[in-house]
Amino acid sequence: MSGEVRAVALEALRIDTHLHYPGEILDLRKAAKTFGPFTEKPNMSESRANAIGCAMLYGIEPGLFLRPDAPEALFEKADELRAHGPAKALERAWDTAHITTQLAFTDHRPERSGFETLSPRMRLLAYIDEAIAGNALAFCPDGADPEFKYYDALCGHWGELAGLEEYLEALDGCIDSWRKHNVVGMKTAFAYTVGLDFSDPSRAEARAAFGRKRDMTAAEVATVQHYAFRHALLACIRNELPAVIHTGFQIWGYADLRQSNPMHLHKLLIDKRYKDLAFVLLHGGNPYVGETTYLARMFPNVIIDFTWIAWMTRGRFRAALAEWLEIVRHGKFCWGSDSNTPEDIVGKGQITREEIANVLEDLIARRIIDEPTAIDFLDHAYQKTPKRVFGL
Repeated sequence: MSGEVRAVALEALRIDTHLHYPGEILDLRKAAKTFGPFTEKPNMSESRANAIGCAMLYGIEPGLFLRPDAPEALFEKADELRAHGPAKALERAWDTAHITTQLAFTDHRPERSGFETLSPRMRLLAYIDEAIAGNALAFCPDGADPEFKYYDALCGHWGELAGLEEYLEALDGCIDSWRKHNVVGMKTAFAYTVGLDFSDPSRAEARAAFGRKRDMTAAEVATVQHYAFRHALLACIRNELPAVIHTGFQIWGYADLRQSNPMHLHKLLIDKRYKDLAFVLLHGGNPYVGETTYLARMFPNVIIDFTWIAWMTRGRFRAALAEWLEIVRHGKFCWGSDSNTPEDIVGKGQITREEIANVLEDLIARRIIDEPTAIDFLDHAYQKTPKRVFGL
């Protein structure tokens, strides 16, 4: 029966929770040039995933990795796919990867992206970062602009803001409109910038800090940001939207990794104001997978999304998934490809499916789980849990 488990893991329909769609699809030749050489670039996993995706999409083997010297027929097939437009190209990838619904990212103004009408199979997760931090990169150590002014940045989004109440009204209006634009969750990557250690300032403290406008100190800026983020969480509860939070490993920048430890969220999780809010912890917290285990075990509203860790660092993922399956309730998992091209979607999805199958077969062989338990886990992780969490 374990053969049935592998077949389901590899072929069952699933919901993909993670697409970075930039508005156009990168040319495959250009992508191939960015991956190597591996002595200079840490992109071996991406190159391998794209090679798998190419073989599955086009029936042409590029070799173990996708390199610029792959068969020319492969690049011609990729050009042909892209010539039909992004929607058709993505839908071909979703069909090949057995994806029924794709969650993709947009900024806090989804109506400007055009993504909501790209495909009926696409739903959106809206980044809140710029709406609260002013600029998505301003508080990253290598992204700070010395000319950046926090109050002016907020006014750039909302117009002149007389005070905190006016700002919060604008923030509420933004989040309250998301459902009309196919948004099914709020996304934040604050782990890269301001970190996940949110204090709990009072409204009076936030009002006083905001009132200083262009003269806010760094501490006063943090007070406003932390209050605004907690306010946004309440808006998510009101709109029945989960909070999707990047945790762990960071792919760019020089932010202190410790500020992305999901344990920083503990103070939010024990706060009864947010007990009805689903917190989706992206990337399994990697490398803080043990901390993620604890939070998911202890708090009913914590979901593990193991996007990225599954294909980026397979060894750690196998150990983490085995631990999670022993300790965490099986209805608390979902995952996506963390992709931006058709080849990415298919290849990363395939690698993740294979690693899931490997872990389940090993646990069955060691009599830690049985076949029905494995099938039930797959059913929830692939469909039931993301449907429940994102209201699909």
